[in-house]
Amino acid sequence: MFVQGENVIMAYDAYNGLLVWEREIPGALRVHLKNAVSNLAANDDSLFAAIGDKCLRIDAVTGRTLQTYSAPPGRGDKPPKWEYMACVDDVLYGSRGSECVFAIDVDSGKLRWVYEGRRIMPTTICMGDGRVFFVDRRVTKQQLAQGLEGLEPEAQVDRHGKPIKPDVRLVVALDAETGRKLWERPQYVSDCVKISKGGGELIAMYADGVLLLCGQPWNGHFWREFFGGEFSRRSLIALGADDGRELWSGRKGYRSRPLIVGDWIVAEPWAHDLKTGREKPRINPITGVKEKWQMARPGHHCGNIAAAPNALFFRSGSTAYYDLISDYGTAHFGAQRPGCWINCIPANGVVMMPEASSGCVCSYSLHCTIVFAPRKTNRVWGMYSAAGATTPVKRLALNFGAPGDRKDSRGGLWLAYPRPYRGRLVLDLRLGLKKHEVGDTFSGNTDFVQIENAEDGWIYASGYQGLARCRIPLIGEGQAAGKYTVRLHFADSENDQPGRRMFDVALQGQTVLTGFDIVGQAGCANRAVVKEFKGIAVKDELVVNLEPVRGQTLLCGVEVVRE
Repeated sequence: MFVQGENVIMAYDAYNGLLVWEREIPGALRVHLKNAVSNLAANDDSLFAAIGDKCLRIDAVTGRTLQTYSAPPGRGDKPPKWEYMACVDDVLYGSRGSECVFAIDVDSGKLRWVYEGRRIMPTTICMGDGRVFFVDRRVTKQQLAQGLEGLEPEAQVDRHGKPIKPDVRLVVALDAETGRKLWERPQYVSDCVKISKGGGELIAMYADGVLLLCGQPWNGHFWREFFGGEFSRRSLIALGADDGRELWSGRKGYRSRPLIVGDWIVAEPWAHDLKTGREKPRINPITGVKEKWQMARPGHHCGNIAAAPNALFFRSGSTAYYDLISDYGTAHFGAQRPGCWINCIPANGVVMMPEASSGCVCSYSLHCTIVFAPRKTNRVWGMYSAAGATTPVKRLALNFGAPGDRKDSRGGLWLAYPRPYRGRLVLDLRLGLKKHEVGDTFSGNTDFVQIENAEDGWIYASGYQGLARCRIPLIGEGQAAGKYTVRLHFADSENDQPGRRMFDVALQGQTVLTGFDIVGQAGCANRAVVKEFKGIAVKDELVVNLEPVRGQTLLCGVEVVRE
């Protein structure tokens, strides 16, 4: 792992954290947030670092400088600045400011080709499948007219019906081997840039034959504007890499810098198919209805999302991530946070996060580099997000007192209640809870307390002690009544003798358990007991009443399934 400081580059072993080498680099290396470009690159054996108009090739093992490359001479007396940089096979690619892009042979240091532009945007330079793509900000009058041809009237006004200032830029594709222009396309991008607060310039990404143009909002603070619809016209534009034709485009209303993950574009809080632009679907775990996938990023945060094929990494108050396979919501790693841009690096089976937060005014106790490795046994709690209604319920599982949401071994989602966070797209539920004179939720840890007779012991490590009544909305107004199978989940971690905790349980006003004794049924403490009741008629809400006989009532979870 290479770490860049203001005047130093360091190399660490990513698996044990040991410093391999460190060397001072004159001419401070900086990445500017408003115009962030890649000024570090690497291949199998070398690190490339851009400094002014030069690029150093540094031996990855020793830190010794192997070669020095120069950017092509600039226009006039202004010294050239090497900005964009990438290394593909045996070729080093770069940009000289906004004037040109070029390619240099890594071994010989000879310039292969130079393409002179007018005002090339380094944030739009990207590569793939033998092509170099970029956007030139300056266009001719003829190109401006071409970019506006065929635009629908609604594409030229904002959500209030006011005209949008036309912004057309030139998208260019070059042959990466020769620098020969393959195609160019004047493209209308007014719906990608400088939308409301947070602004955002144009960026480009390439994957699987698609060149994606989108905006790059500079941080994620602006929730009020997002919910107010001020970002609704932020667009994604997908062009065919072969000829530049438009594959699809549309106003997607995203909050932060999009990224491509496999076949999908994650444009927070939603995702879209890379080839078609259609919304990524998901089955609502409560209603069983097909709706769009969405994620939540609660808590204060700057910065953008990084990704591996099966996970997203970002800031959500603290360091956070999203397991795209298990899909149980945003999970958090407390007391530490990423920097204000992108410093989560998933690679080679680990996630490396070099320290990048100490210069910020947000105080977090751990200012350090952290590397994460996969854990075989999942013990993570998430904050689930869903787009649609929560009734009529097909299946709902509630885990009282749990730290967050989680999926069981059969893939069923359990929702914590009370909800660990309200707002910011976290799925919300409103139950009617009433406790006896003394009562509260509790939460335990199955790393220390083992629950017997349960495949998913964590369900029984938390619960509500002293609960009197729980009203759970299952069917909304105008929706058909139904019958449900109700499962009540219990485990007693306090008592190891029968008879110390006994209570009655009623469903819809009908007593279903009399003098229920958890330990008496289980035979010992910390042993799960599940009571199932079929054919419970519900026309609006399920009402669970618990009345103490001796000691306090206790309920760990409720699971309802429509019959």
